[in-house]
Amino acid sequence: MSSYEDYFCNTTTDLEFVVPDIQAFDRKIPITGWIHNGSNVFKAGSTGTVDTLFRDNFDLGSSQSALGDLDTDGEWYYNSTTDTTYIKSDNNPMTHHIVEGGRDYSDLKTEAIKRGAEFIRSYLGKPVYKRRGVGIQGSTERDFEDIIVRCNAIIACAYLVRPYDPDRADEIESQAYDREDELGYLDQIKRGEIRLWNETDFSKKKGIVNPITYDSSSTGSIINVEGNPSSTDRIKIIIANGGTVSYGSENTSVTFSSYVKNDKGYKVQLATSAEAINGDLQAVGHGMYVQFSMGVYATNDEWELDISSEQVETGLPKSVNAIRYPYKSRSLNTSVTTTYNG
Repeated sequence: MSSYEDYFCNTTTDLEFVVPDIQAFDRKIPITGWIHNGSNVFKAGSTGTVDTLFRDNFDLGSSQSALGDLDTDGEWYYNSTTDTTYIKSDNNPMTHHIVEGGRDYSDLKTEAIKRGAEFIRSYLGKPVYKRRGVGIQGSTERDFEDIIVRCNAIIACAYLVRPYDPDRADEIESQAYDREDELGYLDQIKRGEIRLWNETDFSKKKGIVNPITYDSSSTGSIINVEGNPSSTDRIKIIIANGGTVSYGSENTSVTFSSYVKNDKGYKVQLATSAEAINGDLQAVGHGMYVQFSMGVYATNDEWELDISSEQVETGLPKSVNAIRYPYKSRSLNTSVTTTYNG
């Protein structure tokens, strides 16, 4: 089951961790100008769309379907055709209550979080995968690593704050992505300075693990990659037979296979056939080894190991030309060229 469309943080706890007073930005707008409409029903015009009505900070629940349905104190109705809000109130809302219109705050926060997650995927240009593998979730036991959770919360808070305080929203937003200096968390992830759990450092030639398919019951995963790739390839690693791998128990039934490229395509040539997962580094082809965590695996859980045998050029260049020009005060018209062979 793909996690590509998941969002990464919680609706309240994570947002308050970034902006402690985020509850103040709930988009409530005071409604005034109430006039009596008869039978303890009051109306206010030009209120703008009202999805939720609050009286003295209490949510009055869903709108009634028609004006004629208002027969109990606190019931309300919004007429979108005339842009008029009606409320049944035993007391005059102008003198006894504070009435505000707005949106359900839980829905508002969830929308901001979902939009923030969509932005993160677009900005990074790659999917963000759930962490898998017993023991790699970290102290918070979250599906996604904290840097992603925090970025989602930061962007969502910026969305909620912006209508009230654009400067503060810009300051909050810059923690995740910095439009001027590119020093935000997402900027650093994008440049590879911060690596996600499924990415490995290219300079160490360890490859990149990309989860392809997971069953919803699976908890195990590839947690380490080692080796020096002898070829550039995308190795397919797939669970041949599912089950549970546990510490302190020998495993002979939970197995994996791997496939490498040949002259007819990628992921077609069998490299490792139904080998039992043992928790140690195990060969998958091209000089590469992977380590599986303990946990539950389902048949056909699949990963792709993206490897490259290309070398990275570092250090001094092999030769440098140094040119020394004569002083202008001299009559010489020649220059001296020295070649340094590194």
